[in-house]
Amino acid sequence: MSNDHPIAVSARKVDMAFGLGEAKVTALKQADFSARRGELIMLVGPSGCGKTTLLSVIAGTLTPQAGEIEVFGQRLDGLSQEALTAFRQKNLGFVFQSFNLIPTLTVIENVMVPLLIQGMKHSLARAKAVAILEQVGLKGREESSPNALSGGQQQRVAIARALVHEPPLLICDEPTSALDKDTGAQIMQMIRDLSRSPNRCVVVVTHDFRIFRFADRIAEMEDGRISRVVDDPSTLEIQPHL
Repeated sequence: MSNDHPIAVSARKVDMAFGLGEAKVTALKQADFSARRGELIMLVGPSGCGKTTLLSVIAGTLTPQAGEIEVFGQRLDGLSQEALTAFRQKNLGFVFQSFNLIPTLTVIENVMVPLLIQGMKHSLARAKAVAILEQVGLKGREESSPNALSGGQQQRVAIARALVHEPPLLICDEPTSALDKDTGAQIMQMIRDLSRSPNRCVVVVTHDFRIFRFADRIAEMEDGRISRVVDDPSTLEIQPHL
């Protein structure tokens, strides 16, 4: 990916710790991270290195003790919780390893939830949900129960729900860990395709070295910091322990 693409996400000198005294755990230490518009960047590293904490800081669900966070031109550090919530609702989509679908709702009702929360009329929300479900290959499954779907299909529903309000930043936390190799590859190809919009950025946290090939860049974390950024993942020696 060209370095000419504008920066979408920037974290500068970020510190984050939990607990006090002897129980204090430092999760981020002067961490720097950036992601560009139109790219899919993966955040990798051993368990406990700070990946999920950095993701939460970027998403505005955690407020760092120090440092600056900017997402699509908006500084997040210093915003009130109310302002952060409003920003997330408009600008962020989340995909999780456990899908997090509501089992008592149909597929289309699950996808409509973010739009209804924003106050969109039911008829318009339904029309947008139908369109995004077709885009992710689930046309005809709108009225199905999530429990009637395969794991890959449930993850497609979760992606549709994350994207239905057209957020510029998509954050995926271990999106393939509950899927087999082939299904995981299909999901990552879909996520990669979605990242190609010049007005979108996709950040993926993963331990799954099998999907590294879908990244434009890979940022490796160690001990609360970004230790290395690989600009050409095809040159990376794939090591499962990552």
